[in-house]
Amino acid sequence: MFVCMYVCVCVCVCSSADGSTRLYRLAAVCFGVLCVLQVTLNMSLRLDFFHSNREREQLNGCYNTTMMDLCTERDQCRMNRNQLERERDKVKMDKKQLLERYTALATERDRLRNRVSLLTNEKVVLSSCGTGRVVEGSGMAVQTMRTVLKCPKGWRMLGSSCYFLSTERKTWEESKMDCLARGADLVIINSRQEQKLLYQLDGDADLLVWIGLTDSVNEGSWKWVDGTPLTTSYWKSGKPDHGGTNNKDCVEVNHRDNVLANWNDAPCNHTLHWICEKLQK
Repeated sequence: MFVCMYVCVCVCVCSSADGSTRLYRLAAVCFGVLCVLQVTLNMSLRLDFFHSNREREQLNGCYNTTMMDLCTERDQCRMNRNQLERERDKVKMDKKQLLERYTALATERDRLRNRVSLLTNEKVVLSSCGTGRVVEGSGMAVQTMRTVLKCPKGWRMLGSSCYFLSTERKTWEESKMDCLARGADLVIINSRQEQKLLYQLDGDADLLVWIGLTDSVNEGSWKWVDGTPLTTSYWKSGKPDHGGTNNKDCVEVNHRDNVLANWNDAPCNHTLHWICEKLQK
């Protein structure tokens, strides 16, 4: 448009000498060109505005679609999180119930073990007792069992056996000979129940005691004093270690350690208390 105006001015200046008629004609031509340019410019601006609006609408549509997708994903994530939290709470509840069930079963197991021990003791009593006859009810004679079982003085009855806890200290071999002189053996631990029962002998005393277990005949082959091999053990962690320059061929029990993990291999020439065991008479 500015170029056209410049051309018109130049033409007007150059043709001023030819008269006013030619000047009017040139002015009319320039005005017409200006109108055409104005129309072209308006159309171009309208087209640009239309395209801008269309792009803006497309961008708005993409934005709205993206936001809807993000909101949908957010809601799905929240639902998944809530589901996971419910599953976590259910697992915690199941774990708590399993622990309670385990505790109940452990209690029932211990009760049954005690019952078995009691029945075993009754079996021993019945197998070694005498018989007698008494009259019951209408005079019908029934067979009854009578026995008197006891332990020697200074011994304690635990289960079906009598146990003697020494008040002095001796080597393992001397302790073994002392038990033999008493008509007994160094204690042989045959069960978990007996391992626990031995804790009743010394109460809260801090004692190390010999038991009847050794590998002095064949290193690493642990046997009881009656010659039976060791099958169930209650060693402390890391034991036996056979360590040092002294052979650790005999077994001591520390009654201040864990009841099911208190055995230790030690040199047989140490002087300790000991426990003898024999059946009731």
